[in-house]
Amino acid sequence: MANTSGRPTTVTVSFIIWLVVILANILSGVLGLIAGSTSAAAQGVGTAPFIGAAIFAFILAVIELVIVFKMRDGRNWARIVLLVLAILQVIGVGVGAASGNNAFGWIGGLAVIVATILMFVGGANGYFRRR
Repeated sequence: MANTSGRPTTVTVSFIIWLVVILANILSGVLGLIAGSTSAAAQGVGTAPFIGAAIFAFILAVIELVIVFKMRDGRNWARIVLLVLAILQVIGVGVGAASGNNAFGWIGGLAVIVATILMFVGGANGYFRRR
């Protein structure tokens, strides 16, 4: 099944899921910055580490956003990079769960797994091979 651009629907759905995950990660980083800057830890070390971490997370999100758009356009290297990022994110969710993280990480991890699988099924392999 393909849409009018010749892109398989699975790739389009994967693209949309990746966009939602990136947006959720940005929002999570902003909320973490706000919560962290008012915490007792910020009183001891200041807010600079929290601001630095937020800037770093934002830069990574922009890079990931560029890669997601390249994946949508059929670049196989972008699909492979997203696969690696998905593996790292799922590992991060597992580590977070072991330390008592909330359900938000699990939902994001599940979304990344679904988005990654969709990049490899439903005619996606042929789509990436043609590009």
